[in-house]
Amino acid sequence: MGRGLRSVLVLVCAAVLFGTLPGGTARAADDACSAGQLKTARVTASVRLEHNGENYTRAAGVLTVKVPKSWPRATDLLLNGDTEPYRAAMRCLLRPSDDPLPWRDTEGRTAPPRVTAQKTWLTVEQHVTTWVVSLQDRDFGPWRLTEGDRLWTLELIRPYALDGAWWQEVTVDLGGRSARDVSSAPTTGVATDKLTWTREKPGGAPPEVRITLQPPATKASAARWSEDPWFVFDPLVWVLWSAAILVLILVGARALRQTPVSSPVTDAERITVRNLRSMGWLTFVFSAVELLDDGLLAHFDNEGVAEFWTDRHRIAVHLVLMLLTGLALCVFGRPGRVAVVLTTAATGYVVAVVCRPGWFGLPSGLLLDSGDDAQTVEWFRRAGGMSLFALACACGVFVWLVGTTASFLRLWRSCDATAPGSSRGRFPLGVLGALLAVSAALPAVSVWTAENQWEHQSWLSSRADERYGVWHTAELFNEVRWFPSDWLDWFHGMYFWYWGPSLALLAALRARAAAAAQSAVLPSPVEIRTLMVFFVVCSAPIVGWYAGVPLPVLPLLALWLALTALLAYGTRRSVLYRELAPGVPVFEVAKGYDRQKLLKDARRHRELHAQLRRLEQGQEGSERDQLEYELDRLHRLPHPSPPPGLPNTWIRLPDSVGPVELALAWGPRARWWENACRAALFAALIAVPANGVQVWVDHIRGFLWEDKFLNRFGFAETVTALIEWEVIWAGAGFVLGALWRELPGRRGPGRAFWLSLVYATPVLLHWVGVRVLDQSFGTWAFNLTLTLLVLTLTGVAMDIDTFRREGHYWPTKAGLLLSVYQWRTASLQVAFLVGQIVALVTIWQQMQGADPMVLIERDPTEGSGNGGSGH
Repeated sequence: MGRGLRSVLVLVCAAVLFGTLPGGTARAADDACSAGQLKTARVTASVRLEHNGENYTRAAGVLTVKVPKSWPRATDLLLNGDTEPYRAAMRCLLRPSDDPLPWRDTEGRTAPPRVTAQKTWLTVEQHVTTWVVSLQDRDFGPWRLTEGDRLWTLELIRPYALDGAWWQEVTVDLGGRSARDVSSAPTTGVATDKLTWTREKPGGAPPEVRITLQPPATKASAARWSEDPWFVFDPLVWVLWSAAILVLILVGARALRQTPVSSPVTDAERITVRNLRSMGWLTFVFSAVELLDDGLLAHFDNEGVAEFWTDRHRIAVHLVLMLLTGLALCVFGRPGRVAVVLTTAATGYVVAVVCRPGWFGLPSGLLLDSGDDAQTVEWFRRAGGMSLFALACACGVFVWLVGTTASFLRLWRSCDATAPGSSRGRFPLGVLGALLAVSAALPAVSVWTAENQWEHQSWLSSRADERYGVWHTAELFNEVRWFPSDWLDWFHGMYFWYWGPSLALLAALRARAAAAAQSAVLPSPVEIRTLMVFFVVCSAPIVGWYAGVPLPVLPLLALWLALTALLAYGTRRSVLYRELAPGVPVFEVAKGYDRQKLLKDARRHRELHAQLRRLEQGQEGSERDQLEYELDRLHRLPHPSPPPGLPNTWIRLPDSVGPVELALAWGPRARWWENACRAALFAALIAVPANGVQVWVDHIRGFLWEDKFLNRFGFAETVTALIEWEVIWAGAGFVLGALWRELPGRRGPGRAFWLSLVYATPVLLHWVGVRVLDQSFGTWAFNLTLTLLVLTLTGVAMDIDTFRREGHYWPTKAGLLLSVYQWRTASLQVAFLVGQIVALVTIWQQMQGADPMVLIERDPTEGSGNGGSGH
């Protein structure tokens, strides 16, 4: 009896023991997924690595599972994605473990798995993507990509419930790279092409796929530069780039201060130059803060330096930096009293949140840990901590927007400064209300997009699990808490750094134009250098990222040299700089000539040419000699230094310069500032449709629109991009009009072409670099074509506007344009425009089939400190 009792006890203990072992857990999970009935399921998996023509290596995987309808969870696959049975069924087919709370931030999906029903099968097809932007394990679909410094490992991690299924085919495409090691020999394949593992019949062990490869050096470098301490190099380089911009601004401001156009110097000239210096320093300091706050704090955190700030109070530091930079703008802009009161209240609330987070239900250090402190999470939820923290972010945004608006108004009003308080940045209460609405909307949208990102990353997690609610709240707040840091990266790093200095440069030029004498029809050398700085800051493309290393100073230098060379060439080849007599350019004589007389001569010149053409066609019998004599008289200007006693001596215009070319060279207005404003207006109007197309290319096409729902500033960035391209193209048009009389070319499209070529110089240099390193050229070809088209049409509009007084004689503007350009040059200009449109349409068609890069994971510097900061 005792022996039998002992046997029973041994069996019970063994059952308990085996039930607690991992194998027992696996069998329990198998029972939950009915894995025994999935042995007849048929599975195919493929993965493709793309290195060529990409900035980072892209990996795309496809998993197809055919499950029998007899599987108990088969019908659950047809349910709505928000139901628990659907999630449980998908976890069985798509995840390698039985964890009810799976979460992935390295798996990109553009759509949920596609489920199709056949007669006896249900087919689940999942498409996933990941980008190797840092050195970390990347799980996507059934694949795991582990990146080392030089070697990467790709491994098939089979879903646990499908371990006994029929894996019919597994295909791996390494993107033209040969494997360094393969764990099991493939069935078929070529070393540099596809490797395939196949099983002709069900049963037997599934294939063990584990491949080691050596990616291209450029892609390995791009991922490695996001690691500590290398990621600190990225912001340091961009700080040097910002310092170069600061030097250009300060040198320009010094030259403007030392060479005023009026004596005594007007208040507007003095104030605008002072504002230019102040804005240059402000934007540089803001850039340094924006670039270094994340990188240095992450590096110090990894090194264990100043842990009190880098670990426990890192988010508080970001909030304080956001607040201080916004207050600095408010001090510079000097808004009205109501704005000051509201800004003070917003500042007080942010300070209270930073100093006493517990008053607002926020945890110490502004970090929630769902695993160790569930009670704190529950307290945070009941106290409405998320809303109160979002309110602190809204207050910081409000301070920034008030400071930005007031600063911009002060910069522009300083052009007309006549009294000490006339340049303050006061604005109506309606504008203040709009700023309040935007400030409230941006953090609210951030919380919403953080929730969308959470759903994207944890879509298979069980909502019924008791741990889910606490985990969800903690992770959602830990995502939203990066708003202050992201705000500086986004608003200043993308827009304000050049909006502020551009407006300050424009205001300084406007003040000088207002103070200059009426005879100042050409910009002075100092003003030309200021216009060059304006073009670099406002309109120049920013490129120069190669294999993870930013080199933006080289394209900037290329642009400056190209613009300098163009102006040097223009002083020799432009119409007004041609020599009328030795040492006497045309503009020296023509500027004192009656401008209306120039336009009248140009019109008469066109009429005589039309008569001459009809005479050659036999349509009229006028005397040819008389026409040629009158044309010859129109090709003359008063002699710059007539001999004594002959005050009415005339001198002939240079070759290839006639009355029409002379009138077009002066442009539609008498002064260079007026020409610049006119061209900026034309460019802004012409850029409206081009702006929409460019925003579609950069923000909406393909999967980019879906990405807006995951990016905290995604929708706001789409709106600000409309403003951004309008500013860029209007600024380029302004420079075109300001340098109209210095640029080479006889017609507006010719002048636009030369300026477009300067604009393209850094992009062409960038193209050489990306071709050598096999990186993506992005949408720059489309942008260059659009810029050339916008500037060309602006040049055409300037030419039409030059002869606007003749508009009532012509039924259409096109008729006037053909008359101005005459037949030969008109056909050339039409062919030039048609060529641009054809190129634009061709590039458009090519991009419609190209998938843009979409990243769903956060910047590695945020929290982990494993990434870089970009400008």
